[in-house]
Amino acid sequence: MFYRKRCFGVLSMLFVSAGISAQDAIFNDGFEDARPATDAIAARFLTQATFGPNPAAIAELRTLGFEAWFAQQQALAPTLHRPALEAEIAAELAVNPQLGAFYRRHRLEKWWSTANTADDQLRQRVAYSLSQIFVISDQSGGLNQQPTQIAEFQDILVRNSLGSYRTLLEDVTRSPMMGIYLTHLRNLKTDWTLVNNVLTPSAIQPDENYAREIMQLFSVGLLERNLDFTPILAGGNPLQTYTQETITQTARVLTGLAYRCTPGTATIGGFSATRNCNCTGSACNFSTNLFFSRPPNMGVAASGSALMHPDAYSPMVCYPRYADTGRSATAANNYAVLPAPDNIKTIIAGVTVQPSTVACHSGTTGADQQSCINYCDDQIDRLLDALYLHPNTPPMVARQLIQRLVTSTPTGPYIERVARVFENDGTGTRGNLAAVVKAVLMDAEARNAPGANFGKLREPILRVTALFRAFGAQPGSTGGTRLTSPETSLLQRPLGAPSVFNFYEPDYQAPGEITQLGLFSPELQITSESTTVSVADQLYGVVFAGYSTASATQTPFSLPVGVHLPPAVIDALPTDATQLVDLLNTRLMYGAMSSTMRGKLISLLTGPMASADARRKALSTIHLILISPEFAAQR
Repeated sequence: MFYRKRCFGVLSMLFVSAGISAQDAIFNDGFEDARPATDAIAARFLTQATFGPNPAAIAELRTLGFEAWFAQQQALAPTLHRPALEAEIAAELAVNPQLGAFYRRHRLEKWWSTANTADDQLRQRVAYSLSQIFVISDQSGGLNQQPTQIAEFQDILVRNSLGSYRTLLEDVTRSPMMGIYLTHLRNLKTDWTLVNNVLTPSAIQPDENYAREIMQLFSVGLLERNLDFTPILAGGNPLQTYTQETITQTARVLTGLAYRCTPGTATIGGFSATRNCNCTGSACNFSTNLFFSRPPNMGVAASGSALMHPDAYSPMVCYPRYADTGRSATAANNYAVLPAPDNIKTIIAGVTVQPSTVACHSGTTGADQQSCINYCDDQIDRLLDALYLHPNTPPMVARQLIQRLVTSTPTGPYIERVARVFENDGTGTRGNLAAVVKAVLMDAEARNAPGANFGKLREPILRVTALFRAFGAQPGSTGGTRLTSPETSLLQRPLGAPSVFNFYEPDYQAPGEITQLGLFSPELQITSESTTVSVADQLYGVVFAGYSTASATQTPFSLPVGVHLPPAVIDALPTDATQLVDLLNTRLMYGAMSSTMRGKLISLLTGPMASADARRKALSTIHLILISPEFAAQR
C-alpha cells in the first residue's frame, strides 16, 4: 500500500543541503515584530521550543507574541511527574496490594501524557533536553523498577529547567538517583591508619565515576574552550581541562553522601512508613547504621511496592565519618592531619580544600559535629562553585542546549552569544537558564531563514510527540497514552539511555558528507535503515490506531486499547487535496514543505487515492509526511 512506502538512502543528507528553500522567506516575515506574522512562523518556533505545535498553541503564540509567551511559560507552575505517579500507585494499592509494583511502564505513561498535554511546554521541553545532558537511566540495575525515584529525578530537571544552573548542579549531585547511577551514593573515603608510626592509606579508594562525569559531561568538558567553543591552543595543541589527578581529588570531595533519615511517619495516598532514626539532630549524621541504610517501601501489605518513602528520593546528606576531611580515621594518632600533599584536596581551576580543623569520626560530639557537617557540605559547595564559575561551562551548556533545541552544528558566534547570556543575563546573574533558553530560541540564527548546514534530525521521540500534539492524541480504552516499548522501535525511552553518554553523543559525525563538511549529527547515531523502518512502523501504528483499512474505500473507527488520533479531529481536516496538504504542511512542517513534495502529495490524493474516503486520505497523507526526509529534518 502506498502509505507504507519508506524513504531510504537519505539518512546522512537530511539537513546538510539548503534544499528546502521555496518557503524560506516565510521565516523572515515578522521576525522583528513582537508577534509571529504567520501560523508557519509560530509553528516553527513551537517545534523548537515545545514538544510540538497544535492549533491552540499557534493561536496563543500569535496573540501573545514571543516576549509575553516566554513570560507566561516561565510563570506557569511546573507539571510534576512523581506526585501524579504516587497517587496512581496508591490508588491501585488500595484496590489490590499485589498491583503495587508499578514499574517503568507507569512512569512512561506520565511522561507521554505530560509531553502531550501539559501547559508548561517550554519547561518540559527543556527538561527533556537536560535529561540528555544529566543522564540517569532505568536501564541501570539499581534504578530498574524504581519508577517513583526516576520520576523525581525528572522533576528535578523540570523544576530547574528555567532556574539556576548552579542549583541544578547541586540538586543533581545530591540526588540519590544520580548517586545510584554514577555510584557516589555511600562513596567511602580512604581510611588512613597508623602503621609503625607512619600514616598509611587503606586499600579503599573513593569511587571516581561521578567525579569524572560531572566535569566531562555536566560542566567543563575535556578541552579548554573559548566562548565560541573553539579549543584554546598552546603550541598548536588543545589544552586538557583536567587531569586524572583532578578526577582523583574531586572524588575525595564527593565522599560521605548517603540517604537522609527523617524521623516519624511519612504518608502517601493513605499508605505510610515509619522511620526510627535512633538519633536526633546532627548526631544522625554520625550514624553508621543510617549511612548504610535504605529507606523503606510504603505499605505493609505491599512488599516490593514501588511506592517509596520520601527519603529514597530526597537530597542526600553528609555523613562526616565517611567523608574525606584531610585527616586520618584512627584514634591511635588522635585523628591527625594527613601528610602533605594528601592533607589538602586540589580540584578544578586550582581550587583547594584545606583539612578539617577538627577530627570527624563516629565519636565526635557537641559543636564538633556541626563543624564536621559544615566541612562536608562546604567542600561540595566549593567543587560545584568551581565548576559553575569555570569559563568552559557557559559554552558547553550553550552548545548542547542549541543542539537539543535548534541545530546540530551551531556556528561559533551563535554559541558565543548564548554563552555570554549564561555569564550574565543582563542583570548580573550567571547561569539563569530561563535567559539562556530564551537566547537559544530567539537568536537570529534560530529565527531567520535556515541556510546551508543548519538544522537537526528530529529524534524519534520528538517525531511522535509532534504527531500527538498536532492532532490531540487521546488515550485508548485502557486510559494509556504511552507507546509500548519505545526503546525497541525508536531506540529511545525517556530517562532510559543505554549509557551516561545518552542515546547519542553531541560530537557524533555520521560517515560521509557530514564528516567531510565538518558537521555534527548526534541523532544519526541511532538512525539506520533498520531504525528508519521501525520508526515508520511505529508512526503508522499511532496514525492508524483504531482505524480499519480492510476496505479500500471506507475507514471505520473503533476505540483501540492504546493512544490514537481522535476521529473528530481527523474528520475536521479539509477534504480538498490542496487545502489538506497545505494545512498539514503548516501543522507538521511549519510551512517548510518543498514545492516538489507538495505537488506529489496533491497528485497522489487526486490520482491513485481519489476513490478513498476523506479519513483514509487524511491519515495516509499524515503518515507519508511523518516518514519523509523533509519532516525528519527540523530546520
